[in-house]
Amino acid sequence: MAKPAKFNFELHDAQTIADAILNGVTSLQNLRAFRYRVGTPKQADARYPETRAAMQIISAERKKTRDRKAFKTILKPLSNQYAAGSTLVEILKPVLEGYRQMYMEKLGLALTHEQIIMLLIATDGVEQLEKYGYSVIGEFPATTTA
Repeated sequence: MAKPAKFNFELHDAQTIADAILNGVTSLQNLRAFRYRVGTPKQADARYPETRAAMQIISAERKKTRDRKAFKTILKPLSNQYAAGSTLVEILKPVLEGYRQMYMEKLGLALTHEQIIMLLIATDGVEQLEKYGYSVIGEFPATTTA
């Protein structure tokens, strides 16, 4: 295997350094070795703050990759069922039945599976969007007024 190309960490900003590492131009090991030549991590952060930022970018990108793999692992069997001709409601039936029972016992509501799906998306979906810093796009009629 070819040796990674020489890369001068002093001359580049954090995003360029992170891109170079993520694309295989150089390695994270080379970046760490560069930082340790300065002395302690605290000294390296003071002298080359862009290297610390690059390491944070790399860490975030790797976390995104792990999260994507987890989602794909969860969705794969569901996608296979959908491809085999099952409807969304049929695939989600075990979960929807649990919610149906909960809403019946707690609130006395007899909801259909489709209504449960709409309710979950309208409540939890909006909360999750806001949690991650996004908002609902367009007019959304489900608002709570006292």
